[in-house]
Amino acid sequence: MKKILLILTILLMGAGAATAQIRYKGYVETNGGVFIPGQYYGTGGMVGFSTSHGVELFKGLFVGAGIDANYVTFTEPGTGRHAVDETDYSGNFAVFAEGRYNFLRGRRVSPFVGLRIGGGYEGVEEQGCFYFSPAVGVTINITKRFGLDASVGYSLWSSRDTHEEIDYTYRMPDYSTSFHGVAIRLGVHF
Repeated sequence: MKKILLILTILLMGAGAATAQIRYKGYVETNGGVFIPGQYYGTGGMVGFSTSHGVELFKGLFVGAGIDANYVTFTEPGTGRHAVDETDYSGNFAVFAEGRYNFLRGRRVSPFVGLRIGGGYEGVEEQGCFYFSPAVGVTINITKRFGLDASVGYSLWSSRDTHEEIDYTYRMPDYSTSFHGVAIRLGVHF
């Protein structure tokens, strides 16, 4: 019985020490960059914001969830003999899970890598999509709980679509669409 109590005491102390490392962390970022909508549209720009909230499992490793919303512009090709290309706009929105790792924990300046994976709404073709967004950047810690973040991130919104004619007599096969963005992200963590 004494051995069982000793083992339980050690396990409880270990669990208490492990949870002492876990703490809340949040990020709020703005971004701006280039939007590349694929083969049928011309390149444009994008601006947006994102926020993610979660826990720091141990010093340097963040896991959480968040949202990413972007306003995008792109050029839509005109049709016909005297066609003029038009600038169009849309919005992209994603809900994601995020992982982020800071390499030089405890230092004032620390490089990091991050990855967001989720799903959302892609406004160019107006449909749901898969969202994938890796980033590399640097964190500047001002205090133990607050700091600034700057990164370069890539975003992919990918989906499948089917086009039908108005009278529904002709249906084109499914095809995939991919929309890309490269942006500079600036934000804070707390």
